[in-house]
Amino acid sequence: EYRKREKNETIRKYLKKIASEYCIGSSLHHENIIKTFDLIEDRDGKWYEISEYCSGGSLYEKVNSGKLKDIHIKNCYFKQILFGVQYLHSMGVCHRDLKPENVMLDEAQRCIKIIDFGVSAVFRSVFDRKKRLVNGFCGSQPYIPPEEYDDTHDYDGEKVDVWACGIIYYFMIFTEIPWGEATINDAYYQSFLSKGKDSFPDLELLSPESTEGLLKILNPNPKTRIKLSELLKSNWIQGIQSCGSTDDYNSHGPSSSGVGHHHVALDI
Repeated sequence: EYRKREKNETIRKYLKKIASEYCIGSSLHHENIIKTFDLIEDRDGKWYEISEYCSGGSLYEKVNSGKLKDIHIKNCYFKQILFGVQYLHSMGVCHRDLKPENVMLDEAQRCIKIIDFGVSAVFRSVFDRKKRLVNGFCGSQPYIPPEEYDDTHDYDGEKVDVWACGIIYYFMIFTEIPWGEATINDAYYQSFLSKGKDSFPDLELLSPESTEGLLKILNPNPKTRIKLSELLKSNWIQGIQSCGSTDDYNSHGPSSSGVGHHHVALDI
């Protein structure tokens, strides 16, 4: 069920958001993206989205329960998240609310599914040659990058998603988030700005390649933050073994069929 209309939200604006989320979700077809089938309204005027059922629960629940212990499975989940985000970006969509609660697991808990496109944005439509910057403060605070807190500038939606992936990885590995928000008002983030990796002694538990990759993801400067394409080509990610349902897919990335050629045409 979709959220209820907010008190000061017009019906037009509310329905536009519902339509936007459905149009984006139903246009996406990828193993690591939730399948969206239909949008219905019941007799009481409540809206429901019919989507693929993921009985394995959320990544957040699995990590929080202490059941996700195997580093190889953690790495494999992370690689699948990156593949899902890579596909989103190839379709001209940035998610903008990536977090463990929005990553679901299939019944076998081997394949992840990214869900919830309520605040996603189209940064490149089928009519655009170049990508557009996006704007608006959205997402969940621990996963929001520093550039979103600067409301005087638009930002690169792809780099926002890359940052969030880094926080998700940190959460999977250490079962906690590194800071509450990426601003100088947060003591933990301020420590990271001044000390870098020395502010995280637990990083010593990771391989040098993992540590280097994570720090490139959590680069506070979006202009020099690692691109997703670069990350996927890194020795770190290339060396992660498959745990998904399709070994060939996880070895070579998303299918080339349609990727990079078809974009979500929604322009909002």
